[in-house]
Amino acid sequence: MLRSAAAVCLILNLAACGQAPMGASEGASSAPADAPASAPPGPDFSGDFDLVGTEPFWGGKIRRDGLSLTRAGQAEVASANTGVRVEGDVGVWGVGGLVLKLRPEPCSDGMSDRRYGYRAEVTINGQVLRGCAARPEDLARQPRP
Repeated sequence: MLRSAAAVCLILNLAACGQAPMGASEGASSAPADAPASAPPGPDFSGDFDLVGTEPFWGGKIRRDGLSLTRAGQAEVASANTGVRVEGDVGVWGVGGLVLKLRPEPCSDGMSDRRYGYRAEVTINGQVLRGCAARPEDLARQPRP
């Protein structure tokens, strides 16, 4: 009898400390059964991005104050940055004549040792250009092409 009273005291003391006794259900969740599961964080499209493509060579920039596209032998195309729309796992900037899209996925430009964290697609007046993109600070830590 004394032994079972000591066991009850031990269990009550452990429960008061917020610890379950050995052998107690450890997989029980403290969240209510109807609580929504927390969604995994989505892709991070905040900040600046530099875009690059080959065949044909082109470059682009996403900045807080604007979007731009440069192509060999053509005038730079620029537009205001009205913000990013997230469509699934794709970030989309621009409307109309110039649209830039980024998808978080490893990418290589095929001509340098640089590694990019995003695949890029630019649509300019119906023409689609494909390439890679990264944040400027990530590119600064890599060898120059």
